[in-house]
Amino acid sequence: MALKKFAQTRWDIESRRVTLYPYRIFNVLSIGFAVVFAAFIVFFNVTLFPDPSQALSTSIPMFLGLAVIVGMLWGIGRTSVVFDNDSQVMRKKLFGLLSIRSERFDDIDNIGVVRNTMGGYNYRAFPKRNKYGKGVVVSANYAKNDDANAIALTQEAFPVIMQFLSTGYTEPAYADTVITDYQFYDTHPPYFAIKRKWVGGLLIGLCLIALALNEIINKTITHDSDMIHKVLVIGGCLLGGTAFVFSTFSKIVFDTANKTVNRYNPLGIGNQTFAFADFINFQITRRSYNFIYSGTDINMYFQVPGSNKQKALVIKSFSSTKKIDQFLRETRHVMALK
Repeated sequence: MALKKFAQTRWDIESRRVTLYPYRIFNVLSIGFAVVFAAFIVFFNVTLFPDPSQALSTSIPMFLGLAVIVGMLWGIGRTSVVFDNDSQVMRKKLFGLLSIRSERFDDIDNIGVVRNTMGGYNYRAFPKRNKYGKGVVVSANYAKNDDANAIALTQEAFPVIMQFLSTGYTEPAYADTVITDYQFYDTHPPYFAIKRKWVGGLLIGLCLIALALNEIINKTITHDSDMIHKVLVIGGCLLGGTAFVFSTFSKIVFDTANKTVNRYNPLGIGNQTFAFADFINFQITRRSYNFIYSGTDINMYFQVPGSNKQKALVIKSFSSTKKIDQFLRETRHVMALK
């Protein structure tokens, strides 16, 4: 528990400056690294060199090398992100000293969440020129939405930072212009279907199904396996292949006559219909794999009629952030939103 607290985000709030320390996990790693390898060096030298003087002379350069590595890890743990209201600049400082990145406040769009595909999330600052990209890390990684450190960070440090930035995140005010050439929609008024890249998913699905059939007939991979492993391999390929195939035929359709957003798939499983009137807002979710940016999802949130609950519908995923604004502009135009 103490180590977890030691690895959490720390922040210093001053009247004209907020300093965040999002990489403190490296402090924990440096301690663990030092203990484990120091024990290994002692054990290695005592075992290999019975003569104490020889063991000592051999240990000294090893400990010096260990000290350099531990110092580097500790220094990375001291890396900070400073929001300086006097200079109106955000700076990322390696070891807390060397400025390696800076962004003017005018160029920062918002502070948002990046969720890891394998679970967990962290907070990042996003510049306007790439506001749906990987951003600048400003917090440690969290596993739970109700993490006390994450809640305290959003209640104590972020409001001061957003005050420095003058305003929080606001969605772009799109000009009310007529769009006649849609890049992301197949248009058959009153139906507007989001275009999908289905070829890759279909090929993967067919390959998995072909692999399963080959295993049933020829047993190329599972010829020496027991029944449980055969079932797992064949069943996994069949289920995965079928899922890929049917996912390529799933589609999101906007019905402007009935003012609904519909999700369809050939099996009818998971079909959903939402009314334009129940639409709340868009949510931009940045995805990462092992905390390396892997894409951005566009979600629509709807109010569930007769309850206080909300439902989310993922309508589009992007591997690049350059065309997200255009997609949102087209979607708003389809729904006749300002």
